[in-house]
Order: sequence, then structure tokens, then C-alpha cells
Amino acid sequence: MSRPSARFFLAGAGAGARERLGVAAALGLMLALSTTPAEAHERFVKHTLKIPLYAPFFQRGPWFLGVHPNILRIGINVAFVLCAFLIAWFMRQPMEQLVRQTVLRPVTGPAQRFLHNVSCFLTDRPVDSGWFHSLQQWSVILFLRSPGLVLMYSAANDSLVMPSYPLDPPSATFFKFAQVGLAILILTQTLLPLCGAILFGTWVYLHRWGWMVAADAIPVLTAAVVYMTSPWHSHKVAITELTSTQLRWARITLGVGFMILGWLKIYNHNLVAGVADNYPSVMNDPMVNLLAWGTDQGLRRETWIVAFGMAEVMSGFLLLAGIFTRIWCSIMIFIFAKLMLVDFGWDEMPHVYVIGALMALMLSNKLESEFDGLERHEDRFASQGLRWKQLCVIAAPAVLTCILIVFPLLYIFTFFDRTNL
Repeated sequence: MSRPSARFFLAGAGAGARERLGVAAALGLMLALSTTPAEAHERFVKHTLKIPLYAPFFQRGPWFLGVHPNILRIGINVAFVLCAFLIAWFMRQPMEQLVRQTVLRPVTGPAQRFLHNVSCFLTDRPVDSGWFHSLQQWSVILFLRSPGLVLMYSAANDSLVMPSYPLDPPSATFFKFAQVGLAILILTQTLLPLCGAILFGTWVYLHRWGWMVAADAIPVLTAAVVYMTSPWHSHKVAITELTSTQLRWARITLGVGFMILGWLKIYNHNLVAGVADNYPSVMNDPMVNLLAWGTDQGLRRETWIVAFGMAEVMSGFLLLAGIFTRIWCSIMIFIFAKLMLVDFGWDEMPHVYVIGALMALMLSNKLESEFDGLERHEDRFASQGLRWKQLCVIAAPAVLTCILIVFPLLYIFTFFDRTNL
């Protein structure tokens, strides 16, 4: 007898299931809040600031809007790149059709099918391939079980969730056994809704180290969202595919988490500069250097911090919005793998979980965009020959979105002195 599909059980979840999820959430919160917090939050990566930053760079000054010109330049660069991606997203179907009718017309046979699948992959359309479907199933399995590996690693290293959060000695034994128990449930796919509730409760507990610590751990909630929408008898279900709703919430959670992490890098600039002082190779990033193009080389460390943070904000927003999801997931998988395998070593083991989540998104054939409504209007105006309305639907949201995403917080941060953070 074959194992039942997870989609059947997910579709049948009703009020009773939601009530059980509420009970599970309460249990998770009580478990996570049942002990005292550690006294300090220490980064496991060396971050001693060797050379002080130029503090006025991040503060208000006698410049336009009080923002340093180099920060404004980075903001303009980011807004331009972001706007280009948004416009390309709206225009991807006409551009794909043009390429197919001109460049790819002479190509036939297996090469044609391969290029068609590549085109579908780059534009977030379903990829009709057996090997792609197999990879998609494998990525879901990795995503669902990777938090268990991370919890085991953390328990072995006297930390909570990741090495950034060392355990308080009086409660360390309890938390280590609790993490091992939770990891066993996750690895055996048992009581996943309860596992999700406990992960959510653990994230709430991290607030006791400070709001920045909790913000740093928002990506952990991606697994919690998926677990809490899984069937209670999950150990009897072959979960190799996520529903559209689960994928959407996973994408939104990851996107919001990366955006907040990007803004925190700019807000807590001394920590980021300290990491760069100890690991100079992290500054050699093509995307960050592109966003810092045209800035003062005499302020390279300062401009690198802002460009680095804005790169994460931009990628997080595009992931949140579902704009070229596969492209951005591919880029971020490469970056996280490089940090773990090349730059910082196995202390970055928790990145296995993030990589698993990104792979599950990248290899899904159920990708959606938060701009689908605008696309329908754009298609309608295009079919009616209303070119000006079509242009307005494309350009106005793109420009307005770029302005709102990039500039307000860059301006607001100038009011805060973060020198002693």
C-alpha cells in the first residue's frame, strides 16, 4: 500500500486542526520560556574592530537630506538595479518570445528542449523534466530535516539553535537535551506541528538576548511555518512536495528575514566592519562592489558595509515579492555555501538549513509573485493596444517600490548614533 500524499491531509485541515496548532504553539512557548536567559550574546565569528570607522559617515551632516553623498550614491545604484529587475520581470514574456523567435528558432531536438527548460527556470515557470522533479523532491526532504541537523550541532556546541547564542550554564543541560529531542522528532518527521510550535517558541525566547538577536533568527521561522501547516500524523505521510500556500509563506518569511538582516548590517556597522577586518576576503564580492560603484575608495570599508547591507535588502525584497525567485535563490545558495565552506568554516553549519529552504523554493514548480495582479492588468492593456497604460502599470510601481524600499531607512538611520554598539 502506497503512502498517502501530504497534499490530501493539508487540504483537509480545518478548524479542529487550527485549534490543535494553537495548543501546540502554547506548549512551545511554555517550553521555550521556562528558563532564564544567558547573560550575553557573543558572535562566534571574530569581529574585533581593528581600525575605527569614520563615524560621521553614518551620521547626519551638512549634505543633502543630511545623508552622506556616498550613501546616497549606493542608494541610487541599488534603486536602479532593483528597478531594472522589476521592469524585466514585467517584460519577461515578450523578451522570452522575442528570443525564441529569433535566436532559438534554428535550434531543434534535445538542445531546444534544454534551452526551453533553462528559459523556464530563469523566468520562474514550471520546468517539465523528470530530473528536475526528482531534485525538487530531494530539496523538500533536505529542507524539512536540515533543522534537525542544526539542532544536533548546536546541542553539541553548548548553544541554542546556532553558535551565535551560547547557553546559560544553569540551563544548558535542559536545552541541550530539549534540542536533541526536537531534532529526533524533526529527523523522523514526527509531530511536525508541535515541532513548528516549539521552533516558534524558541524564536520568542531569543528576544531575551535582545531584539537584534531575534531579528537575526527570523529565517528560522520558515521551517516553523511549514511544520505547523503539516499533518499531525506526519510520520505516516511522504512529504516530498510543499503546497502553494506553504511555499508562499516560506518565501515571504525568508524575504522579510533577509531584508531585516540587511538593515541590521547598516545599523550595527561596527560588528560588520569587525568581521571584515578579521576576514578581508568577504569584501571581494562582485555584487557588493557593483552596488558601491562610483563611491569614494578612501571610505571603502564604510561604503562596503552599506553596499553589503543593501545587497541583502535588495535580494530579500525580490525574494519576498517573488521576482526572479530562482535566480536570487541560486545566488544566495552560492553565497551561504561560500561562507560555510570557504570563509568561516563549519561554525556556519546553520546555513545548511537556509540553503535547504532556498533550494526548496528554487526547485519548486509552484512559484508565484506578489505582483501577479499588476501583471494581469499589464497583459490586458497590452492586448488592447493601450501602450501608455501598459507603460504606467510597469514603470510607476517599479519606481515607487524602489524609492520606498531603499531611501526612507537610509535617511532615518542618520538620526541614530550607533558608534558604541
